[in-house]
Amino acid sequence: MKRHSPFLLALSLVSLIGCSSQAPDKVAQINTLHIPLVLSGEKSAQPVTALFNANKQDIDQLTLTLKKTYLQDAKAKEIFSPDSDIQPVYTSLSKLEELSMVNQQYLKDKNARGLQQIHAVLQPIISG
Repeated sequence: MKRHSPFLLALSLVSLIGCSSQAPDKVAQINTLHIPLVLSGEKSAQPVTALFNANKQDIDQLTLTLKKTYLQDAKAKEIFSPDSDIQPVYTSLSKLEELSMVNQQYLKDKNARGLQQIHAVLQPIISG
């Protein structure tokens, strides 16, 4: 029986582990999301309603996806357990709610730059 070098075996395992790593799922991406805070400055002349609506639709879609994917079969015990696997999902939902409130404030302030920043932050999550 032929014995393989331990170095060769370790190298093979490292390369397999490297190939099997996955991109972070939406929950992890949302939990590390930086909510852009942009001071209003001067009012924008460009229409902000379309940007607001696009952001709102993206936020609503992400919220719905998280709820359907992770919380549909959640039990009360899991919801209130601090070390539960679904706690990061609730953190993500809270972050999306916060982002939604910032989006609404930017619409009220006619802050096109802020709305564009929210759109830019959401795109990698939506498309990923």
